[in-house]
Amino acid sequence: MSLRRWGTMALESWRLAAAGIRAQPLRSSLAVMGVVIGIVTLTLVTSVLAGVRGQVALLFREFGSDNIFAFHRRGDPYSPSSQAEAQRRVLDPAWAEPIARLGDDIREVGVQLIVPTVVGGRALTARANGGEADRALVEGLSANFFEVTGAEFEAGRPFTAVEVAAGARVAVVGSNIAQALFGRGASVGKRILLGGTEFFVVGEAAPRKGGFFGENRQDNVIAVPYGTARRLYPSADETVFYIRAEPGRRDAARVEAEAILRRLRDLPPEAENDFHLSTADQIIAQLDQVSALIGLVTLALAAVSLGIGGIGIANVMIISVTERTREIGVRRAIGAPRREVMRQFLLESAMLSLAGGALGVLISWALGALLFLVAPALASVPPLWVVAAGLTASFATGVVAGYGPARRAALLDPVEALRYE
Repeated sequence: MSLRRWGTMALESWRLAAAGIRAQPLRSSLAVMGVVIGIVTLTLVTSVLAGVRGQVALLFREFGSDNIFAFHRRGDPYSPSSQAEAQRRVLDPAWAEPIARLGDDIREVGVQLIVPTVVGGRALTARANGGEADRALVEGLSANFFEVTGAEFEAGRPFTAVEVAAGARVAVVGSNIAQALFGRGASVGKRILLGGTEFFVVGEAAPRKGGFFGENRQDNVIAVPYGTARRLYPSADETVFYIRAEPGRRDAARVEAEAILRRLRDLPPEAENDFHLSTADQIIAQLDQVSALIGLVTLALAAVSLGIGGIGIANVMIISVTERTREIGVRRAIGAPRREVMRQFLLESAMLSLAGGALGVLISWALGALLFLVAPALASVPPLWVVAAGLTASFATGVVAGYGPARRAALLDPVEALRYE
Protein backbone atom coordinates (compact mmCIF):
# COMPACT_ATOMS: atom_id res chain seq x y z
CA MET A 1 0.00 0.00 0.00
CA SER A 2 1.39 3.44 -0.97
CA LEU A 3 2.09 6.06 1.66
CA ARG A 4 -0.53 8.36 0.11
CA ARG A 5 -3.19 5.63 0.23
CA TRP A 6 -2.35 4.85 3.85
CA GLY A 7 -2.54 8.54 4.76
CA THR A 8 -5.95 8.90 3.09
CA MET A 9 -7.30 5.88 4.97
CA ALA A 10 -5.86 7.11 8.28
CA LEU A 11 -7.40 10.56 7.77
CA GLU A 12 -10.78 9.05 6.98
CA SER A 13 -10.60 6.83 10.06
CA TRP A 14 -9.67 9.86 12.14
CA ARG A 15 -12.66 11.82 10.76
CA LEU A 16 -15.08 8.99 11.52
CA ALA A 17 -13.64 8.58 15.02
CA ALA A 18 -14.00 12.31 15.73
CA ALA A 19 -17.60 12.23 14.48
CA GLY A 20 -18.36 9.32 16.82
CA ILE A 21 -16.96 11.22 19.81
CA ARG A 22 -18.89 14.40 18.94
CA ALA A 23 -22.09 12.40 18.73
CA GLN A 24 -21.91 11.52 22.44
CA PRO A 25 -19.95 14.36 24.14
CA LEU A 26 -21.28 13.82 27.68
CA ARG A 27 -20.66 10.08 27.66
CA SER A 28 -17.20 10.62 26.19
CA SER A 29 -16.33 13.27 28.80
CA LEU A 30 -17.34 11.04 31.70
CA ALA A 31 -15.34 8.17 30.26
CA VAL A 32 -12.05 10.08 30.32
CA MET A 33 -12.27 11.45 33.88
CA GLY A 34 -10.11 8.61 35.20
CA VAL A 35 -7.49 9.42 32.56
CA VAL A 36 -7.59 13.12 33.51
CA ILE A 37 -7.07 12.34 37.20
CA GLY A 38 -4.25 9.91 36.44
CA ILE A 39 -2.39 12.35 34.19
CA VAL A 40 -2.79 15.23 36.68
CA THR A 41 -1.40 13.01 39.44
CA LEU A 42 1.49 11.82 37.31
CA THR A 43 2.55 15.15 35.82
CA LEU A 44 2.03 17.42 38.82
CA VAL A 45 3.71 15.21 41.43
CA THR A 46 6.58 14.40 39.06
CA SER A 47 7.05 18.11 38.35
CA VAL A 48 7.08 19.02 42.04
CA LEU A 49 9.55 16.24 42.82
CA ALA A 50 11.82 17.37 39.98
CA GLY A 51 11.65 20.96 41.22
CA VAL A 52 12.35 20.03 44.84
CA ARG A 53 15.22 17.76 43.79
CA GLY A 54 16.82 20.52 41.75
CA GLN A 55 16.51 23.10 44.53
CA VAL A 56 17.82 20.77 47.25
CA ALA A 57 20.71 19.64 45.05
CA LEU A 58 21.64 23.28 44.51
CA LEU A 59 21.30 23.95 48.24
CA PHE A 60 23.87 21.34 49.25
CA ARG A 61 26.20 22.02 46.34
CA GLU A 62 26.32 25.65 47.50
CA PHE A 63 28.15 24.35 50.56
CA GLY A 64 30.87 23.02 48.27
CA SER A 65 30.92 19.93 46.06
CA ASP A 66 34.47 19.14 47.28
CA ASN A 67 33.50 19.39 50.96
CA ILE A 68 32.96 16.62 53.49
CA PHE A 69 30.61 17.30 56.40
CA ALA A 70 31.52 15.79 59.77
CA PHE A 71 29.02 15.70 62.64
CA HIS A 72 28.71 13.54 65.72
CA ARG A 73 25.32 12.24 64.60
CA ARG A 74 23.32 11.71 61.43
CA GLY A 75 20.87 14.11 59.91
CA ASP A 76 20.33 17.82 60.11
CA PRO A 77 22.07 19.60 63.03
CA TYR A 78 18.83 21.47 63.74
CA SER A 79 16.68 18.33 63.87
CA PRO A 80 16.15 16.23 67.03
CA SER A 81 18.54 13.32 67.42
CA SER A 82 17.73 9.71 68.16
CA GLN A 83 18.13 8.52 71.74
CA ALA A 84 21.24 6.48 70.86
CA GLU A 85 22.95 9.30 68.97
CA ALA A 86 22.12 11.82 71.68
CA GLN A 87 24.60 10.00 73.93
CA ARG A 88 27.49 10.51 71.52
CA ARG A 89 30.29 12.95 72.30
CA VAL A 90 30.18 16.12 70.26
CA LEU A 91 33.11 17.00 68.01
CA ASP A 92 35.78 19.15 69.62
CA PRO A 93 36.36 22.37 67.60
CA ALA A 94 40.07 22.16 68.51
CA TRP A 95 40.31 19.12 66.20
CA ALA A 96 39.91 21.27 63.09
CA GLU A 97 43.60 22.19 63.10
CA PRO A 98 45.03 18.61 63.36
CA ILE A 99 42.57 17.31 60.76
CA ALA A 100 43.76 19.93 58.27
CA ARG A 101 47.43 19.39 59.22
CA LEU A 102 47.47 15.57 59.16
CA GLY A 103 45.40 15.05 56.02
CA ASP A 104 47.54 15.20 52.88
CA ASP A 105 44.42 15.47 50.71
CA ILE A 106 42.66 17.90 53.06
CA ARG A 107 43.03 21.57 52.20
CA GLU A 108 41.38 23.22 55.21
CA VAL A 109 38.60 22.75 57.76
CA GLY A 110 35.83 25.22 58.55
CA VAL A 111 34.03 25.13 61.91
CA GLN A 112 30.30 25.71 62.45
CA LEU A 113 28.93 25.94 66.00
CA ILE A 114 25.15 25.55 66.26
CA VAL A 115 23.72 27.96 68.85
CA PRO A 116 20.41 26.81 70.39
CA THR A 117 17.40 28.87 69.37
CA VAL A 118 16.47 29.17 73.06
CA VAL A 119 19.13 30.47 75.46
CA GLY A 120 18.48 30.96 79.17
CA GLY A 121 14.83 30.08 78.72
CA ARG A 122 14.31 32.82 76.13
CA ALA A 123 14.20 32.61 72.35
CA LEU A 124 17.01 34.43 70.57
CA THR A 125 15.49 37.41 68.76
CA ALA A 126 17.29 39.96 66.63
CA ARG A 127 16.20 43.61 66.72
CA ALA A 128 17.37 46.72 64.88
CA ASN A 129 16.02 49.88 63.35
CA GLY A 130 12.57 49.19 64.80
CA GLY A 131 12.44 45.80 63.08
CA GLU A 132 12.48 42.34 64.60
CA ALA A 133 13.49 38.90 63.32
CA ASP A 134 12.11 36.13 65.51
CA ARG A 135 13.17 33.36 63.11
CA ALA A 136 16.87 34.13 63.39
CA LEU A 137 19.31 31.24 63.63
CA VAL A 138 22.66 31.98 65.24
CA GLU A 139 25.85 30.17 64.26
CA GLY A 140 29.42 30.61 65.43
CA LEU A 141 31.81 30.26 62.50
CA SER A 142 35.52 30.09 61.93
CA ALA A 143 37.08 32.85 59.84
CA ASN A 144 37.66 30.51 56.89
CA PHE A 145 34.11 29.13 56.84
CA PHE A 146 32.89 31.53 54.16
CA GLU A 147 35.78 30.63 51.85
CA VAL A 148 35.40 26.89 52.50
CA THR A 149 31.72 27.01 51.54
CA GLY A 150 32.16 29.53 48.71
CA ALA A 151 29.71 31.98 50.27
CA GLU A 152 28.79 35.05 48.22
CA PHE A 153 28.23 38.49 49.72
CA GLU A 154 25.63 41.08 48.82
CA ALA A 155 27.62 43.71 50.68
CA GLY A 156 30.46 44.00 53.18
CA ARG A 157 32.92 41.28 54.11
CA PRO A 158 33.38 38.16 56.26
CA PHE A 159 34.88 38.54 59.71
CA THR A 160 38.61 37.99 60.08
CA ALA A 161 40.74 35.50 62.02
CA VAL A 162 41.71 38.33 64.39
CA GLU A 163 38.05 39.07 65.12
CA VAL A 164 37.41 35.36 65.75
CA ALA A 165 40.37 35.06 68.12
CA ALA A 166 39.44 38.28 69.95
CA GLY A 167 35.79 37.30 70.30
CA ALA A 168 34.69 40.49 68.56
CA ARG A 169 31.00 41.29 68.46
CA VAL A 170 30.65 41.44 64.71
CA ALA A 171 28.12 39.64 62.52
CA VAL A 172 27.30 38.58 58.98
CA VAL A 173 23.54 38.52 58.39
CA GLY A 174 21.54 36.44 55.93
CA SER A 175 19.38 38.10 53.29
CA ASN A 176 16.07 37.40 55.11
CA ILE A 177 17.45 38.83 58.34
CA ALA A 178 18.68 41.96 56.55
CA GLN A 179 15.27 42.41 54.94
CA ALA A 180 13.41 41.94 58.22
CA LEU A 181 15.61 44.35 60.19
CA PHE A 182 16.54 47.01 57.65
CA GLY A 183 14.07 46.63 54.78
CA ARG A 184 15.63 47.89 51.58
CA GLY A 185 18.21 49.92 53.45
CA ALA A 186 21.85 49.00 53.91
CA SER A 187 22.63 46.56 56.72
CA VAL A 188 26.44 46.81 56.69
CA GLY A 189 27.75 49.28 59.23
CA LYS A 190 24.58 49.07 61.33
CA ARG A 191 24.14 47.58 64.78
CA ILE A 192 21.77 44.84 65.86
CA LEU A 193 20.67 43.54 69.23
CA LEU A 194 20.81 39.76 69.53
CA GLY A 195 19.36 38.48 72.78
CA GLY A 196 20.30 41.78 74.42
CA THR A 197 23.89 41.77 73.08
CA GLU A 198 24.91 44.38 70.51
CA PHE A 199 26.68 43.30 67.32
CA PHE A 200 28.17 45.36 64.49
CA VAL A 201 27.17 44.12 61.02
CA VAL A 202 30.23 43.74 58.78
CA GLY A 203 28.66 41.74 55.96
CA GLU A 204 25.39 40.71 54.33
CA ALA A 205 25.27 37.33 52.59
CA ALA A 206 23.75 37.14 49.13
CA PRO A 207 20.42 35.26 48.84
CA ARG A 208 20.97 31.54 48.49
CA LYS A 209 20.04 29.98 45.16
CA GLY A 210 18.89 26.57 46.39
CA GLY A 211 16.35 25.66 49.02
CA PHE A 212 13.67 23.27 50.20
CA PHE A 213 10.17 24.17 48.97
CA GLY A 214 11.47 27.64 48.18
CA GLU A 215 13.06 28.23 51.59
CA ASN A 216 16.77 28.25 52.40
CA ARG A 217 17.59 28.24 56.10
CA GLN A 218 20.92 29.98 55.53
CA ASP A 219 19.06 33.17 54.58
CA ASN A 220 17.86 33.30 58.21
CA VAL A 221 21.30 32.90 59.80
CA ILE A 222 23.18 35.48 61.83
CA ALA A 223 26.82 34.37 61.73
CA VAL A 224 29.13 35.54 64.52
CA PRO A 225 32.77 34.66 65.21
CA TYR A 226 33.23 31.23 66.73
CA GLY A 227 35.06 32.59 69.79
CA THR A 228 32.28 35.10 70.45
CA ALA A 229 29.61 32.41 70.28
CA ARG A 230 31.50 30.15 72.71
CA ARG A 231 31.81 32.98 75.23
CA LEU A 232 28.24 34.32 74.97
CA TYR A 233 26.46 30.99 74.60
CA PRO A 234 28.28 28.37 76.71
CA SER A 235 25.44 25.87 76.24
CA ALA A 236 26.21 25.70 72.50
CA ASP A 237 28.36 22.64 71.86
CA GLU A 238 27.16 20.94 68.68
CA THR A 239 29.91 21.41 66.11
CA VAL A 240 29.99 20.60 62.40
CA PHE A 241 33.26 20.39 60.46
CA TYR A 242 33.32 21.43 56.80
CA ILE A 243 36.35 19.56 55.50
CA ARG A 244 37.55 20.98 52.19
CA ALA A 245 39.41 18.49 50.04
CA GLU A 246 42.12 19.25 47.55
CA PRO A 247 40.66 19.54 44.01
CA GLY A 248 39.62 16.12 42.72
CA ARG A 249 40.68 14.36 45.95
CA ARG A 250 37.43 14.30 47.90
CA ASP A 251 37.19 10.51 48.27
CA ALA A 252 40.78 10.26 49.50
CA ALA A 253 40.21 13.18 51.86
CA ARG A 254 37.16 11.43 53.29
CA VAL A 255 39.21 8.32 54.09
CA GLU A 256 41.84 10.49 55.78
CA ALA A 257 39.26 12.45 57.75
CA GLU A 258 37.65 9.25 59.00
CA ALA A 259 40.99 7.81 60.12
CA ILE A 260 42.03 11.05 61.86
CA LEU A 261 38.69 11.45 63.65
CA ARG A 262 38.78 7.84 64.85
CA ARG A 263 42.22 8.44 66.31
CA LEU A 264 41.21 11.75 67.91
CA ARG A 265 38.16 10.07 69.46
CA ASP A 266 40.24 7.09 70.68
CA LEU A 267 38.13 4.48 68.93
CA PRO A 268 39.51 0.91 68.97
CA PRO A 269 39.90 -0.82 65.57
CA GLU A 270 36.82 -3.01 66.07
CA ALA A 271 34.51 -0.15 67.15
CA GLU A 272 32.04 1.49 64.78
CA ASN A 273 32.28 5.20 64.06
CA ASP A 274 30.55 7.37 66.64
CA PHE A 275 30.39 10.23 64.14
CA HIS A 276 29.03 10.67 60.64
CA LEU A 277 30.69 11.83 57.43
CA SER A 278 28.69 12.90 54.40
CA THR A 279 29.05 14.79 51.13
CA ALA A 280 26.67 16.82 49.00
CA ASP A 281 26.43 13.95 46.50
CA GLN A 282 25.53 11.47 49.26
CA ILE A 283 22.79 13.71 50.62
CA ILE A 284 21.41 14.23 47.12
CA ALA A 285 21.53 10.46 46.50
CA GLN A 286 19.54 9.88 49.71
CA LEU A 287 17.01 12.44 48.52
CA ASP A 288 16.81 10.64 45.18
CA GLN A 289 15.98 7.40 47.00
CA VAL A 290 13.13 9.09 48.84
CA SER A 291 11.98 10.76 45.61
CA ALA A 292 12.09 7.42 43.81
CA LEU A 293 9.87 5.86 46.49
CA ILE A 294 7.40 8.75 46.25
CA GLY A 295 7.57 8.44 42.47
CA LEU A 296 6.71 4.74 42.62
CA VAL A 297 3.70 5.45 44.84
CA THR A 298 2.64 8.23 42.48
CA LEU A 299 3.08 5.93 39.49
CA ALA A 300 0.93 3.30 41.19
CA LEU A 301 -1.83 5.82 41.92
CA ALA A 302 -1.66 7.15 38.38
CA ALA A 303 -1.79 3.59 37.00
CA VAL A 304 -4.93 2.88 39.06
CA SER A 305 -6.56 6.07 37.77
CA LEU A 306 -5.54 5.29 34.19
CA GLY A 307 -6.86 1.76 34.63
CA ILE A 308 -10.23 3.09 35.82
CA GLY A 309 -10.22 5.51 32.91
CA GLY A 310 -9.38 2.67 30.54
CA ILE A 311 -12.33 0.63 31.82
CA GLY A 312 -14.61 3.62 31.27
CA ILE A 313 -13.33 4.10 27.72
CA ALA A 314 -13.70 0.37 26.99
CA ASN A 315 -17.33 0.48 28.17
CA VAL A 316 -18.03 3.51 25.99
CA MET A 317 -16.47 1.79 22.99
CA ILE A 318 -18.50 -1.40 23.55
CA ILE A 319 -21.68 0.68 23.63
CA SER A 320 -20.52 2.60 20.55
CA VAL A 321 -19.88 -0.62 18.60
CA THR A 322 -23.29 -1.97 19.60
CA GLU A 323 -25.12 1.24 18.61
CA ARG A 324 -23.31 1.43 15.27
CA THR A 325 -23.63 -2.22 14.27
CA ARG A 326 -25.67 -1.38 11.14
CA GLU A 327 -23.15 1.33 10.17
CA ILE A 328 -20.36 -1.22 10.49
CA GLY A 329 -22.38 -3.68 8.37
CA VAL A 330 -22.85 -1.07 5.61
CA ARG A 331 -19.15 -0.23 5.56
CA ARG A 332 -18.17 -3.88 5.43
CA ALA A 333 -20.78 -4.55 2.69
CA ILE A 334 -19.37 -1.83 0.42
CA GLY A 335 -15.86 -3.19 0.75
CA ALA A 336 -14.24 -1.70 3.85
CA PRO A 337 -11.62 -4.18 5.07
CA ARG A 338 -11.62 -5.39 8.65
CA ARG A 339 -8.34 -3.62 9.47
CA GLU A 340 -9.91 -0.28 8.46
CA VAL A 341 -12.91 -0.83 10.74
CA MET A 342 -10.59 -1.84 13.56
CA ARG A 343 -8.39 1.21 12.92
CA GLN A 344 -11.42 3.49 13.12
CA PHE A 345 -12.49 2.29 16.57
CA LEU A 346 -8.92 2.13 17.85
CA LEU A 347 -8.45 5.73 16.78
CA GLU A 348 -11.70 6.73 18.46
CA SER A 349 -10.62 5.09 21.69
CA ALA A 350 -7.12 6.62 21.48
CA MET A 351 -8.56 10.08 20.75
CA LEU A 352 -10.83 9.82 23.78
CA SER A 353 -7.95 8.93 26.04
CA LEU A 354 -5.58 11.45 24.45
CA ALA A 355 -8.16 14.20 24.97
CA GLY A 356 -8.25 13.24 28.64
CA GLY A 357 -4.45 13.31 28.76
CA ALA A 358 -4.33 16.77 27.15
CA LEU A 359 -6.91 18.07 29.63
CA GLY A 360 -4.92 16.56 32.49
CA VAL A 361 -1.75 18.29 31.27
CA LEU A 362 -3.56 21.64 31.05
CA ILE A 363 -4.90 21.23 34.60
CA SER A 364 -1.37 20.33 35.77
CA TRP A 365 0.01 23.47 34.13
CA ALA A 366 -2.67 25.59 35.84
CA LEU A 367 -2.04 24.02 39.26
CA GLY A 368 1.72 24.30 38.74
CA ALA A 369 1.41 27.99 37.88
CA LEU A 370 -0.73 28.55 40.99
CA LEU A 371 1.83 26.75 43.14
CA PHE A 372 4.58 28.86 41.56
CA LEU A 373 2.75 32.01 42.72
CA VAL A 374 2.71 30.66 46.28
CA ALA A 375 6.35 29.46 46.21
CA PRO A 376 8.22 31.27 43.38
CA ALA A 377 11.47 29.41 44.04
CA LEU A 378 9.76 26.05 43.54
CA ALA A 379 9.67 24.93 39.91
CA SER A 380 6.36 23.07 39.58
CA VAL A 381 5.29 23.67 35.97
CA PRO A 382 5.53 20.32 34.13
CA PRO A 383 8.67 20.11 31.96
CA LEU A 384 8.32 18.91 28.37
CA TRP A 385 9.49 15.37 29.12
CA VAL A 386 6.76 14.99 31.76
CA VAL A 387 4.14 16.31 29.32
CA ALA A 388 5.35 13.88 26.65
CA ALA A 389 5.26 10.99 29.13
CA GLY A 390 1.73 11.89 30.23
CA LEU A 391 0.38 12.14 26.70
CA THR A 392 2.10 8.89 25.71
CA ALA A 393 0.60 7.10 28.73
CA SER A 394 -2.88 8.39 27.91
CA PHE A 395 -2.56 7.37 24.24
CA ALA A 396 -1.38 3.89 25.23
CA THR A 397 -4.29 3.57 27.67
CA GLY A 398 -6.74 4.38 24.87
CA VAL A 399 -5.21 1.84 22.49
CA VAL A 400 -5.26 -0.91 25.11
CA ALA A 401 -8.81 -0.06 26.25
CA GLY A 402 -10.12 0.10 22.69
CA TYR A 403 -8.50 -3.03 21.31
CA GLY A 404 -11.23 -5.44 22.44
CA PRO A 405 -14.19 -3.40 21.18
CA ALA A 406 -12.34 -2.54 17.93
CA ARG A 407 -11.59 -6.21 17.28
CA ARG A 408 -15.22 -7.09 17.98
CA ALA A 409 -16.32 -4.47 15.42
CA ALA A 410 -13.87 -5.76 12.82
CA LEU A 411 -15.07 -9.37 13.21
CA LEU A 412 -18.77 -8.56 12.77
CA ASP A 413 -20.40 -10.45 9.91
CA PRO A 414 -21.71 -7.90 7.36
CA VAL A 415 -24.99 -9.78 6.72
CA GLU A 416 -25.77 -10.18 10.43
CA ALA A 417 -24.77 -6.59 11.08
CA LEU A 418 -27.19 -5.29 8.42
CA ARG A 419 -30.03 -7.27 10.03
CA TYR A 420 -29.29 -5.76 13.47
CA GLU A 421 -32.10 -3.63 14.89
